[in-house]
Amino acid sequence: MSNSLKSVAEISKSIPALGEWLVGAERYLAHTHSAKESEKFAAHVMLVDSYFMQLCQVHGLDSIIDKLITAVVELNFQESERATLAQTLKVLFVQAIHFHDFGKVNENFQADPKKMNNPLFKVVPDNLLGSSHSALGAYLFVVTQMNETVPPKMNLSNEAWTKLNTLILLFSYCIFKHHAPELAEPVAGEISFKEEVKAMKEYLKLYQFKVHPGLEEKMPPMWQKQYFDRFDKILKVEFPLFALLKLQFSLLTGADYLATHEYMADTPTTDFGVFSSRERITKITANLRFYKHNKATFDSLAAFQFEHPTEKSFSNLNQLRTEMAVELIQSVRRHPEKNLYYIEAPTGGGKTNLSMITVTELLEQNPSLTKFYYVFPFTTLITQTYKALQETLGLQPHELVQLHAKAAFQSKEEASKDGEYGNEKKDFIDNLFALYPVTVLSHVKFFDILKSNRKEVNYLLHRIANSVVIIDELQSYNPAIWDKMLYFISQYAECFNIKFVLMSATLPKISALNIGLFHQPHFTDLLPNAKRYLQNPNFAERVTFRFDLFDQEITQESLAAFVLQKSEVYAAFNQKHASVHTIVEFIYKKSASEFQQHIHNQPHFFDEVFVLSGTILEPRRKFIINFLKNPNNRSKNILLITTQVVEAGVDIDMDLGFKNVSLVDSDEQLAGRVNRNADKATSEVYLFKLDDAKVLYKADERFKVTRDKEKLNQEQYERVLREKDFEYLYNEVFLNLNNKNALPYADNFKGDILSPLKRLSFREINANFKIIDQQSASVFVPVALGVSIGDEASGTTEAVFTGEELRFLERHGSFSFTDAEVAGRKVWELYVSLIQNQSKGFHIKEKVNFKILQSIMAKFTFSLVSFSKMIPRLKEFCLNADLTYGYYYLLHHDQVYSEEAGLLENQFDAVENYFL
Repeated sequence: MSNSLKSVAEISKSIPALGEWLVGAERYLAHTHSAKESEKFAAHVMLVDSYFMQLCQVHGLDSIIDKLITAVVELNFQESERATLAQTLKVLFVQAIHFHDFGKVNENFQADPKKMNNPLFKVVPDNLLGSSHSALGAYLFVVTQMNETVPPKMNLSNEAWTKLNTLILLFSYCIFKHHAPELAEPVAGEISFKEEVKAMKEYLKLYQFKVHPGLEEKMPPMWQKQYFDRFDKILKVEFPLFALLKLQFSLLTGADYLATHEYMADTPTTDFGVFSSRERITKITANLRFYKHNKATFDSLAAFQFEHPTEKSFSNLNQLRTEMAVELIQSVRRHPEKNLYYIEAPTGGGKTNLSMITVTELLEQNPSLTKFYYVFPFTTLITQTYKALQETLGLQPHELVQLHAKAAFQSKEEASKDGEYGNEKKDFIDNLFALYPVTVLSHVKFFDILKSNRKEVNYLLHRIANSVVIIDELQSYNPAIWDKMLYFISQYAECFNIKFVLMSATLPKISALNIGLFHQPHFTDLLPNAKRYLQNPNFAERVTFRFDLFDQEITQESLAAFVLQKSEVYAAFNQKHASVHTIVEFIYKKSASEFQQHIHNQPHFFDEVFVLSGTILEPRRKFIINFLKNPNNRSKNILLITTQVVEAGVDIDMDLGFKNVSLVDSDEQLAGRVNRNADKATSEVYLFKLDDAKVLYKADERFKVTRDKEKLNQEQYERVLREKDFEYLYNEVFLNLNNKNALPYADNFKGDILSPLKRLSFREINANFKIIDQQSASVFVPVALGVSIGDEASGTTEAVFTGEELRFLERHGSFSFTDAEVAGRKVWELYVSLIQNQSKGFHIKEKVNFKILQSIMAKFTFSLVSFSKMIPRLKEFCLNADLTYGYYYLLHHDQVYSEEAGLLENQFDAVENYFL
C-alpha cells in the first residue's frame, strides 16, 4: 500500500498558492527585522514548505512517513478503506505543516507592536484571540480538512469518519505546539478550542474556505468532547502513531526554524549533513580497508582459514583480531538487510575497528543509508572514537561532529584571521541541527532524540532515519531501563530504517527481555562464536583474577601494605621495564582519598601517585591519562588511585590492578585497563571488600543477584569472571525483570511506557525513561588552567583550549595570547556578564557565544549528585549558593579543593561522598 502513496513533494506542489486562498495576502507579514524589510506571510509559507520538502527528500522520509501511516491505517481501518485513507492521511500530514502559520492573519497579531507592528492593521480590543496565532491556524486546518473528508465526499462509514476526524485533530497538535517548548498530551485538553472559536469562524471567509453546512454545528469544542472523551475506544494507538506525530513535530519545527533563520540571518541552509554521493561512501570504505592491519584482513577474505590459536603470543593475539574481523564481515554480508545487530568482543579485540568495519559494510550494501551515529556513556570514549573515525575513515571536519556537554563549538570552515568563526550564522545552525553525516554523541543526547518531548531535541528526530547507530558499552546502562531501550531501539529500527549495532565486552543481550510485543525483537550476532574469543587464553588470560583478599577483613592500612608489596615484587621481576604501573579502584571517592594519605604517610617506591575521580577537572584528567600512555614514562613506578570513572572509556594499560568489588561486569571492565595489549606475562587483578556497594547499587538488578548467594556464590562469581560467562548473571537479571513486567499493576514497563503511549502522553513517556535517574549539580572551580598540558621538551603537549576558544576569550578581554594560563575567575565574570546583558529574541551572536562558552566552562567544572549530603556544606564555600547562574561558584576553592586530589573530603562533615 505505502508504495502507492504520493510523495511529500507531489502533495506540496499540488497545494494552491496562498494568494489563491487568502484575500489580500500581500498585506500580511510573518517576521520583522530591524535592519531590513519585513518578511511577507506568503513568502514564509513557501519557504517553510520548501525546507519541509528538502528535509524529506534528503533524509529519504517519504518511505518512513508512508510506513508509519500504513501501520496506523492497518491497525484502525477496514481493509477496503485502507488504500484511500492512507493517501488521505499523507495529505493531512503535509497540509498540517502548510497550515501551521495560517493563524497569523489575526489582526491583533499583525498590529501588535510586540509582534508584527503592521501599520495596515489596527488592534481589535475585544478580539477573543488576543494576539496569538497558533490555535487559529490549528482551527483552520481542522475545519478545512474535515470538510474534505465528510462522508458524502469519501463514502466512509460513520466509524471510519470518527476515526479519521480524531486523527485530523491529532495532526493539528503540531500546529498548536509549534511555538511551545515541548509536547505534553494532546487528548488531555491541549488541543483545545474554547470561547475563542466564535471569533475563529470569521477567518474561514477571509481564506474563502467554504465548509459543509453540517460542520458549522459540529465546530469545536463539541469535537473535542465527542472524540477525546472516548479516545481509547476510537483509536488503537501503538508506536507508529506516536512516532508519526513526533516526526511531524520535528519536521514542522525544523523547517520553520530553518526558514526563519534564512530570513533573519540572510543565510540559507543547503548542506543538510548527509553522505549525498555514493562515491564518498566508496572512498570512506576504501580508506578503512587500506588502513594498517585492515588491508591484510580484506586481502585475505577469499581464502581465509580460521586457526583459533590458543598459545599466548602477540602474533596469535593479532591472528584472533583478524579472525574476529573476518567473521564479522562474513556475518554482515550474509545479513545486510537486518536492522538489529550485536557485537560481543573481548577487551583488546579491537571493538572500535570492528564497529567501523560494520558501519562501512552496511553503508556499502544499503544505498538508503546516508549517515551514522556513535553513542557512548562516557565523554572520553566520544573523544577517542572521534579521532579514530577521522584517522581510519579519512573523514573531513565538515563530515564529523561531537555532541556532548563538553564539546567545543564546531565550525565547518576555518576561522578567519581576526578570530571570527568562518560563518557564525551557518555554524550555529550546523551545531543546532547536527548537520554532519557522522555524529559522535552521548547516550543521554541520543536517547533524548528517541523519546524526548522537548522541541529543541526533536529538531534532530527526522535526521536519524536511514542511518546506522552504534551503541557501545551497553553494560554501563542500568538494567532498570534495558526494557525501555529494547522497545525504542527495536521500534525505531523497524519504522525509521535504522541499523542498530549494540556492543560490549560483557554484552547483556537485552533481546531476552519480554516487553509484550507481538513480534519479539531479534538481533543478529555478528560474532556468533564470541565465546571462542572471549575464552581464548590470549584474551581471557590477559589478566588473572585473584581472590586472596575476597573474604578477608581488610583496612586501609593493610590494603596499602598489600598493594605496595605486590607492586614491588612485580617491578623487581619486570625484565622489560623494571617498573610497575598499578591501579587501585575504590567505589567511593572518600576511600580513594584516605588510601592516598596512607600511601603518602609511609615509605613507598612510586615515582608518581595520581588520583582520578569525578571531581578531578578534565584538563588534569587528560594530563594523567597522557602521562600514563607516554612511552617515556614506562620505566617509572606509577600508582593510580581512582574511582569507577576509569572503568570504561579510559585508554590506559596498567600492569597490576586492585578493585573494591561492586558489580561482576564492573570488575571485568576494570580488568580491561590492565595488560590491555596482552604483552605482559603475569598481570593480576585482586578483588577486595572494603566498602559496601549497596548504597550506590542497591537498585541495580545485577547487584541484587550478586548479593543472593543462592544465585551467585563466591565459586560462581569466580567462574563468571574466569570463563567470561556474564550471560549466566544476565539471565538471572532478565528473569527478574520479566517477572516484574508480567505483573498487572506494577511500576513496570507496561505502566511506564505502554500505558502513556496509548494515551499519547509524550511528557509522561519522556519522564518515565531516564538514562540517568539522578539530578546533578555543577560546581565551577575558578582555578587558573594552562592553555596546554604535557611536556613541551618531549613533544607530548596537548591543547586544553582550542584556538577558537582562546580567540573568543581574547575578544571579550578575558585572556591574552601572552598568557600561559586562562583564569577561571575571568571566565566566570564573562559568563555572568553575558547572562546579565542577554537580550530577548532571535540573536545568533548571543546563542553562539553561550555555546562556545559552554565548552570553556566545562573545563573548570565537576558535578555532584544534587542530593549528596556534602552540598549543604559545600554551599558555605560558594558565592552562587542559590544557583542563580546555574553553577555553584566555589569561591573559597583554596580551602576545599585541590587540582591534584579534587574535592577535599576531610574539610566536610558528611560521610556520604560515595558518588564521587
